[in-house]
Amino acid sequence: MSDSQQSINVEEMIEEYEVRKRTFTGKMALLVSGFAILASLYHIFALTLKATSVTELRTLHLMFGLILIALIYPGFSKSKKVTIFDILLVIFTLAFSIYVLFQGHAFVLRAGFNPTTEDIVFGVLAVITILIATRRVIGWPLVIVTLVLFFYAKFGSLFPGILMGRDYSFSRIISYLFNIDGIYGIPIGVSSTYVVLFIIFGAFLKNSGAGDLYTDFANGIAGRKRGGPAKVAVISSALFGTISGSGIANVVTTGSVTIPLMKKSGFQSKVAGAVEAVASSGGQIMPPIMGAGAFLMAEMIGVPYADIMLAAAIPAILYFANVFLMVDLYAGKRGLAGLSASELPNIKDVIRNKGHLIIPLIVLLYLLIIEGSSPIKAAFYSIVSCVIVAFIRKSTRMNLEKILTSIKDGMIGSLEVIAACACAGIIMGLLTLTGLGLKISTIITSVSNSNLFLALLLTAIIVVILSMGLPATACYILSAAVMAPALTKMGISELQAHMFIFYYACLSGITPPVALAAYPAAAIANTNPVQVSFESFKLGIIGFIMPFLFVYAPEVLLIGSVPGIIFAAISSLAGVYAIAMAFQGWNRKTIHPAIRIMLFIGGLMMFVSDIRNVLIGLAIIVIGLVVNAFIVKNKEQSKREEPV
Repeated sequence: MSDSQQSINVEEMIEEYEVRKRTFTGKMALLVSGFAILASLYHIFALTLKATSVTELRTLHLMFGLILIALIYPGFSKSKKVTIFDILLVIFTLAFSIYVLFQGHAFVLRAGFNPTTEDIVFGVLAVITILIATRRVIGWPLVIVTLVLFFYAKFGSLFPGILMGRDYSFSRIISYLFNIDGIYGIPIGVSSTYVVLFIIFGAFLKNSGAGDLYTDFANGIAGRKRGGPAKVAVISSALFGTISGSGIANVVTTGSVTIPLMKKSGFQSKVAGAVEAVASSGGQIMPPIMGAGAFLMAEMIGVPYADIMLAAAIPAILYFANVFLMVDLYAGKRGLAGLSASELPNIKDVIRNKGHLIIPLIVLLYLLIIEGSSPIKAAFYSIVSCVIVAFIRKSTRMNLEKILTSIKDGMIGSLEVIAACACAGIIMGLLTLTGLGLKISTIITSVSNSNLFLALLLTAIIVVILSMGLPATACYILSAAVMAPALTKMGISELQAHMFIFYYACLSGITPPVALAAYPAAAIANTNPVQVSFESFKLGIIGFIMPFLFVYAPEVLLIGSVPGIIFAAISSLAGVYAIAMAFQGWNRKTIHPAIRIMLFIGGLMMFVSDIRNVLIGLAIIVIGLVVNAFIVKNKEQSKREEPV
């Protein structure tokens, strides 16, 4: 098969697993693009140059998003043309949005207590429109969860035991949801501020050529090492994650290059796809631009986003170190070489030609960490710096077309988050109205018998199950609203509880059997997506263990003294290496199955801040490796002594 044919097949396979979108031509393309550009410019203007009321910003943000969803994402029909149903959604969106804008503060004051007939009518339109839009963009799971909670609010008296609740009137429910405690609540508030600006910033970085910089840089430093293409995938995905925050976007962007190279160098198809899926899923936990859930976390627990970003730094490094070591040991075990020098870019040329594109990220970090600026200000100045810095070299210079494309891509890239946050606002409103979140929190505390470990384990299981059907942002919001209070009651901080939940929500991309990031990776690798998902789980095992570190070794979240933080980081890294050896069964020599179990146990013991347990874990690892060396030596000697 020729390279051109391979390229076409890869593109076709990616399209098969990507979210279905309409592509427009002619006047319709200009109309949709122009509207998306207008929406982005409004956000930039309202957030940086004009004092805009919360109600106006959130209302127009949701309005822009829902209109674009109606036009870009088709319903059940595969028609490429806009249908009458799409037009109706646009009309519904305009109707309830204009109504909210003209109501003013009185609309907020009467929510849930003294609604007018118009409040109910337009509220019903809003709820229906959001559910339809959510179904189009994300799928049925989040819609079903919302409908179940709506049923509970209406018929709570039918439920047994502690779950028994009140039967709220239909008008009370709609009025409560159609306000700042529901649809226009915290989720859509975060989406309309931090998230949309950071997604626009990511679009500018990508279109300036920063994505190519990361890929070329990763190739230059790791391409020649054993298992080089896989290591390139890990490094480039980690770097690309700083501008995308989306696992699927990472897979589609970097995987189309790295997966074929991995297969060519000897990696099994399922492993090649899994490496990319696991590395790409780390984009949501990789500072400085993490997934939308991280911005929501900052708002929900009331801390600056910079604190969340800094707390996530060591865990992100450990996550990617785990994948890197897994790849290295896999390649070493099978004798897989790297790429030749002729196939790789010169690292000096890469830095000379595109190294300046790292400056916008430095600006972002400086403003967030050193200056302590708000994320909005930091994102805006980083966007401006991206355009300015790109002009340094002709090859990266952004003309008007690239700038407008970036502005458009930023708004369109926000649509999934807008749908998830709008629907999550309905869910949070229903949980608050019915008190169901508190009841479930009480159940978790009761079932675990106030045992923190059992409560954490139960929470992890619930979040993992939810993450199989919900996108990371929606899964985090729902899980945090219900389960975070139970964990904080047991003595851990809000940051630990929310970060614990956030990590498991972000692992949806590699949680079998429904592993969202595994599907496009499997498509590119031309293999079974279920096999890729299970291989992804194996390679990303540290991600499923890591959240427990947040509780039992809080130093990895920068909670504690500097010496304690350094000690926890080093011991955890050693634990990551031990577990990688246990799962790959190799470290220069094959590792005996019993020794692999020892390495796994020893690695787990390294993930605590207690020095005694760390020393015991280290002793188990060292003893295991020494014993394994004797086992291997004896086997080799026996083979030599066997008669020919």
